Amino acid sequence: MTVKPGDYPPPRYICQHLDFKEFADLFQLQGARDGYNTGLEPEVVSGSMCKQSMSHSGTDLVKVTVQCSAWRDADKAIDGFAGLAAFYGPPETVTGLGDQAFRYRAPKSPTIGLKVRAGNLGCEVEAEPTAPLTDAETDGSFNAMAQLLQALIPKLGPLKALP
Repeated sequence: MTVKPGDYPPPRYICQHLDFKEFADLFQLQGARDGYNTGLEPEVVSGSMCKQSMSHSGTDLVKVTVQCSAWRDADKAIDGFAGLAAFYGPPETVTGLGDQAFRYRAPKSPTIGLKVRAGNLGCEVEAEPTAPLTDAETDGSFNAMAQLLQALIPKLGPLKALP
């Protein structure tokens, strides 16, 4: 996979970059992080995923998943991002994070998420609770997701031009 300066290389082992501390005021971590590299179509898009279980309200669990992928072609990343926004509609646009960002609430489940595109890199944080989150937990989760991606994305690139 060839990438040019300014592009992000395919992320690998992103669990090494995550401790999920952004969620500490909301939930308690449960068990170890679990992650793996993705790349079913490495000539098109390739990346890495990391999952962490957390508890809230006693026994209810929240599965938080972070996935980042680098597209070989930044134009495909842009086109794909627009399609994702329509799929999750109606998304709420988020400013100040990457080139494009939106947060969403899944229509028929308590799942919420935040998707960001920075150049050819696409990242998503999704929280899948077993029971609906309170409004305060939802707002706090959206803030934690934004903080997590603000810290993670710079660690993943972009590539610098060779002198």
